[in-house]
Amino acid sequence: MHIKKLTLLLVPLLLSCVPVNPRPTNDEKASAINVQLGMGYMQQNNLVVANEKLLKALRQNPKSASAHNAYAILQDRLQVKDKAAYHYKKATSLDPNDSQAANNYGAFLCRNNQEAKSEKYFLQALKNPLYKTPEFAYTNAALCLLKIKQRDRAIVYLGKALTANGNFPIALAAMAKITFDDQNFKQAKIYLDRYHLVARPTARSLWLTIRTELALGSYYDVDELAVQLQKDFPDSDEYQSWLAIQ
Repeated sequence: MHIKKLTLLLVPLLLSCVPVNPRPTNDEKASAINVQLGMGYMQQNNLVVANEKLLKALRQNPKSASAHNAYAILQDRLQVKDKAAYHYKKATSLDPNDSQAANNYGAFLCRNNQEAKSEKYFLQALKNPLYKTPEFAYTNAALCLLKIKQRDRAIVYLGKALTANGNFPIALAAMAKITFDDQNFKQAKIYLDRYHLVARPTARSLWLTIRTELALGSYYDVDELAVQLQKDFPDSDEYQSWLAIQ
């Protein structure tokens, strides 16, 4: 995930009475470079070197929210949960406007059975008007609420996610599943069609589409979808579920 610290623009008239941040020191510049290098090595799955670069970034600038966020992502990936939690929280406290860090911490809390606590950080991410991808935080909040059976509130967040980005695949898939469970099969089909326009089919999306088409009586479409499911995901549980109803 690309790590970027957001800079808020001040109204020029206020500059005379608002403290101006000094130019970055050499250590701060070096820290930022090592954060980028660390994330790059992480994407290449070279976790040893990623760890070295990110630790160096933290030593060079212990107050860098980006460095703490990046190191938390690495520790999260390594399943070192105590370190991940500490550095995610540190990043969000150092820079409350770092929406990526807040979203990441919320997602971490949700994955670790702290669903109620996670919503606070998704909302923190969304407070920043310069957050470029609010659909991520809205969708994460919705999926977390679905885990604890808060369906109605989840739908509200998914609606906001799709308002922010009508082509966001994860939100479309979630709404397709919700409307299918509500037996609103026509609406489920609309969400699934939109999903497949912007994302590659998965075993789950194909199986949900098959069940939707069966409910709508579109048997010709079902045969084509079943062929695709067999071809692309022959070992999936979803394909086995299809075989079970033949």
